[in-house]
Amino acid sequence: MKLHTPARLATSGLLALSVAAGMTVATTSTATAASTVGKKACTTSVGLNTTVSTTVRLRTGPGTKYVAKGQLAKNTRVYWSCNRGSTGSGTSWGYVLVKSGANKGKSGWVYRTYINTPMQLD
Repeated sequence: MKLHTPARLATSGLLALSVAAGMTVATTSTATAASTVGKKACTTSVGLNTTVSTTVRLRTGPGTKYVAKGQLAKNTRVYWSCNRGSTGSGTSWGYVLVKSGANKGKSGWVYRTYINTPMQLD
């Protein structure tokens, strides 16, 4: 017996209704919205070995609409290679290479607020 989810049934019903009415309906896949966005999305180069300040999700792209591909524990070491967005804004994301922990070797995006920025002492 094949079960249908409410979303799948709603989409099927919408398509059937549109065909009967002679309309065209465009549908999008969740996978498309959550595709991987690599380093090419960076706007600023960083180049810093650092850590994350709290447990945080490692995402496939710079935003919460992207799929989490893992979780980084507090103090996980990362190489922060570049940034997307202004570092002073609430929409800034860092592209990192994980250097320790369960996701070692993976690259992805972390919300900028959770990437530790060491202070420079003169």
